[in-house]
Amino acid sequence: MTSPVLPDRKDNRRKRSSKPFKLRVLGSTKPERHPRDGWKSADPYPMGSWTREAFRAIIRAVCPPPPAPQLPDVVDRIELHVRRLMRYMHPLAARALWIAIFILDWAPRLAFFSRHRLQGLTAEEGAVFLTQLGTSRVHLLRTMLTGIRGAILSAYFDQAEVHRALNYAPLPFISERRELRAQLMGQSTQKRPA
Repeated sequence: MTSPVLPDRKDNRRKRSSKPFKLRVLGSTKPERHPRDGWKSADPYPMGSWTREAFRAIIRAVCPPPPAPQLPDVVDRIELHVRRLMRYMHPLAARALWIAIFILDWAPRLAFFSRHRLQGLTAEEGAVFLTQLGTSRVHLLRTMLTGIRGAILSAYFDQAEVHRALNYAPLPFISERRELRAQLMGQSTQKRPA
């Protein structure tokens, strides 16, 4: 049996073009909060139905009460946002967040706060419990709670309705970042040797 003949290495090299590099932009070129530019979002981090219910209870307890904007499907949106975010985390960090959900769900029973797990409490009772847990002497519990609160509240404050209620418009910032990027890309193509 003969081995396959491979082409010379010189033939496989890609020749450098003297044309400047041009970034191709799909979709709209105007700045948008969530552009539809062809990028696919990650699949949500896998969770069983029990973990999802526990996570949704934590979301209900962490989201700010009125007079903050109350969105009808806020729990669904935040769950999807955070679970997609978890796909981009280091696998150990995502698993740690998953474990934190499990621990926080059982924490009311373990701390003798209630006979029910967090998913059995109302949003108000859950918020009171998580506030008390945030002042715990156990550093690990406070750190877990901070991580989950940060993920949930960053998703909450990323909603367009919340931006309108806060009179916050990040579009000028996005425009400035895009202009800076275009300048930097222009400089990098000028520095390339021909």
